[in-house]
Amino acid sequence: MTYGLITELNELITLRRLVSRKRRHLGARAAKAGNHLSCIRGRGMDFAEVRNYQAGDEIRHMEWRVTARTGRPHIKVYQEERERPVILIVDFNPSMYFGTKQAFKSVIAARLAALIAWTTISQGDRVGALLFSPREHNEFMPKSREAGVLPLLASLNHYTKQFRQVQNENKAVPLNQILSKLNRVARPGSLIILISDFYELDEKCEPHFSRLKMNNDILTYHICDPLELSPPKPAIYAITDGKQELLLDTTYSKLSEEYKVWCDSQQSKIQTNLKRLRIPYSQVTAQTDLSLLVDQTFPRRQRV
Repeated sequence: MTYGLITELNELITLRRLVSRKRRHLGARAAKAGNHLSCIRGRGMDFAEVRNYQAGDEIRHMEWRVTARTGRPHIKVYQEERERPVILIVDFNPSMYFGTKQAFKSVIAARLAALIAWTTISQGDRVGALLFSPREHNEFMPKSREAGVLPLLASLNHYTKQFRQVQNENKAVPLNQILSKLNRVARPGSLIILISDFYELDEKCEPHFSRLKMNNDILTYHICDPLELSPPKPAIYAITDGKQELLLDTTYSKLSEEYKVWCDSQQSKIQTNLKRLRIPYSQVTAQTDLSLLVDQTFPRRQRV
C-alpha cells in the first residue's frame, strides 16, 4: 500500500479536472483574493508602441528620444502582459519525506505544485520550476502549454519516489543556496511559488528574499504534518526515521508541554520571518483542501 507515500503520474495529471471545474464557478470568488494577496503586485506591463502625445497622457511615459528626433511630443504605450512566468520551487529535502496523517509532506507538495501548474496554464500564463533534493535538482523553463507541464509532473512524481534514498541522506540542501540560484535565473516580473516545510529557513535566506522581492512576487506554502503543530493524544508512540526508532511518551505531561512549546516556537519563527519580509504565507497539511486553497490564494485572471 503506497498511497500517501508516493504519487502516481496519472494522479497529478487528473488534477487538471479540478482546475477546469473551478474555472466554471469562479464568478465573484475569483476577485476575492483574501489577505494572502495584499503584497502581490499583479501583472506587469509590456511596451506596445510609441504614438503622438495627447492631452491627458502621463508625462512619465514620454518617449524623449523620439520626441527630440521628430520635434513632436511622443509617448510610450503599454499593455498588460499576456503571459506571466510562474516559477514553482519545490523542496524535497529529507524532512519532507515524513507524515503521520494520510500522506507524506513530499506528496502534499507534489499535489499542490501540480494543481498550481494546471491553474497557471489554464489562465494563459507560463509555468516553470526548480525541484531539489540532496540527490539532484531539476529546472524547467516556463512554458504555457500542456506539453510543457507534463515533464514537470513526471519529475514531481519521480521525486516523491525517492523517499527511501533521500531519508538516508545526512545533509539537506540549504534554502539560501536555492534562493541565490533563483536570483540568477528568475526573469523580473515572475511570480515565485515556494513550497517547503521551511526547516532550512534561516537568516542567510533574508537577503536573497529581499533581492527577489525587488522585481518579483513571492507566495509561500508551508507544508506541515499535524505532529509538527501539536503533540499527539497521550499515549506511547514508536517513531522512526527508517534507520533508528524511539518511543515518544506523551502521557508524561512535562514532555508534552515542552513538545508543545517547541512546536509553537518553530511555527512562530517561520511565520514571523516571512511576515517581516511581507511575503504571503499559507499553512498546508494533509487535511487541507488544496483546490480551495489555490482558489483562495493564487492570483487569477480570466484568460485573454
